[in-house]
Amino acid sequence: MVFLDIETTGLSSYYDEITVVGLYDGQRVETLIAGHNLKKLPELLSRYDIVVTFNGTLFDLPFLKIKLPSLKLPPIHLDLRYLLKRLGYSGGLKAIEHRLGMRRNEQAQAINGYIATVLWSRYKRGDISALEQLVHYNVADVTNLHSLLRFASQQLMANLMDGNKTRPRLKVERPKKFAVEVNRVRGAGVQLVVGENRILLKSRKLERAPIALGDLLRIIQKPGDKVPVVVGVDLRASEIRPTGLAILEGDLATTCLVKTDQQIIDETIRCNPDVISIDSPLGIPIGRCCTRDTCHCRSKGILREAERILWRRGVKVFPCLLPSMQKLTERGMRLADEFRRRGYHVIESYPGAAQDIMRIPRKGSSLAELAQGLVNFGIKGQFIAEPCSHDELDAITSAVVAHFYLAGEYEGLGDEREAQLIVPKITNSMLLDSK
Repeated sequence: MVFLDIETTGLSSYYDEITVVGLYDGQRVETLIAGHNLKKLPELLSRYDIVVTFNGTLFDLPFLKIKLPSLKLPPIHLDLRYLLKRLGYSGGLKAIEHRLGMRRNEQAQAINGYIATVLWSRYKRGDISALEQLVHYNVADVTNLHSLLRFASQQLMANLMDGNKTRPRLKVERPKKFAVEVNRVRGAGVQLVVGENRILLKSRKLERAPIALGDLLRIIQKPGDKVPVVVGVDLRASEIRPTGLAILEGDLATTCLVKTDQQIIDETIRCNPDVISIDSPLGIPIGRCCTRDTCHCRSKGILREAERILWRRGVKVFPCLLPSMQKLTERGMRLADEFRRRGYHVIESYPGAAQDIMRIPRKGSSLAELAQGLVNFGIKGQFIAEPCSHDELDAITSAVVAHFYLAGEYEGLGDEREAQLIVPKITNSMLLDSK
């Protein structure tokens, strides 16, 4: 039997990658890290008949199968999420641990799935301590699974032996502790120690991002052309709350917060943009004549094909005509129509999906890391030195999508009759052009 947990760059098995895989057999922990020893996974898993996970049915195992199609998993899979649910414990792993009195150390307790993606991003920029934290978190996950399985099996057995009568809750055994530390090895780089397992992380140059803004600009801007100007709008449903607006002139971003439709229009047309990219649904499902739930067209649904595609790819997005989204959709369509009436080109964007594709942490993970990701992509501006709202950072991302669009390196998701959602598409031609 082996306990397994994976860390990834995000939740989408279509866009994201595996970063760390932890394995624990009750005695020894094996930590596998992308770019170093992850290729050992098939051989290690071949030793076991049973694999134990928490929510592996919906996440870990499907992710592994998609990213490593030839990987042979143990024939039996036990998902503790469902076993514990039979005992009345539902929710996330850490929430269940808390209910059962399990306490992680301070370093692992402060990390969650979102922060795990941030830690990998920091490690890729050369912060080895971030990898140490990420491995601490992963080791806590797999070792705690061992204690939870023992508790669940003993509790279920006790319930069955006692005719399913309520019994006092059994105590959870403390999981075995494994030290995680980083040691410098003279002339060889860095050694990551996880219990008895030692992983040599050879020193290497920081990896360049697959694509940067400069690469897009080289495709867009031919000799003698003017610098492309685009506008990104992170739209709010109401004029009461501020909307983020970003003007991206070449690689220089300027941002502001506006409220009314007229302010959005005035600030946008002032710079005469080549493309306006709006973070809002700009269309409704085929067959719908309006956004109202009381209309007969409601039978045609609330979801567009673009949103279905993103869901299938593991990117969560709200249906455009969900009750809480209706006013935003109405406002986005109204603004798009006005801009087009004035002769401007408008596209629909979704910063969250774009950030996933560009491997930039979302605002829900860390505003600082989102800003840093935009800087690493090649964007300059005052947002680097001064505090910037998440609305403005998402507006910058929407503007970046417009650059992908101008470069012809984009994917239009969905049916044009419903308004396509534009997302970046990083292709081999871009990489060739950037060399």
